[in-house]
Amino acid sequence: MGEVHIDGRSPMPGRVYLCYEVGSFPVNLIPPHIRWDEKKEPMYTRHEECVMMRRQVKKSKGFDIDFTQFRSVFNYRPVDLDDLDYKEYSLATETTTELLKRLSQNSLKNYNSELFTEYEFLKVVKANTYMCTGPGRMYFITFEVRDPYDNLLKLFQTRVRHDYDVTDDYILCRPKPYQKVKCVGSSKTHKSELN
Repeated sequence: MGEVHIDGRSPMPGRVYLCYEVGSFPVNLIPPHIRWDEKKEPMYTRHEECVMMRRQVKKSKGFDIDFTQFRSVFNYRPVDLDDLDYKEYSLATETTTELLKRLSQNSLKNYNSELFTEYEFLKVVKANTYMCTGPGRMYFITFEVRDPYDNLLKLFQTRVRHDYDVTDDYILCRPKPYQKVKCVGSSKTHKSELN
């Protein structure tokens, strides 16, 4: 299975940079994704955290970042999928959860059309984001699909630049590499090297 790249652009994510060191957060910024206990081990230096973040972004291309390792805040942030009415990343017409669902569904529709597949969108699993240098945000969305040919649940990843309801720029859509897939209605998992 392949990846669908739009207009031949690189699927590489944007650069990583530090926004706030531990202890220097503005009063109105309460990032729920970082470690709040400053005494919890391990306590990495600012430089060590920057190196770890860059490695995770590079290795996963922005999709799989363990934000619980960091006490500092970076430009890459997780999107809170539990707050169903949250609208930080979208306009008043849809919630952030609805936005991510729409972006995932449209990306999968493009993928299915280009590769003559019929994957069925099920749900958004997680998402990361950062603010683009121009207007808009870049999203790294992981979502679940059902493969109608073998009835397996699989994870897909899409990278989309969203310009606040002006335009959606679909950059990448692919099955998540090296994932375990699960049969629908079964407790057995199978290792798949989808790439």
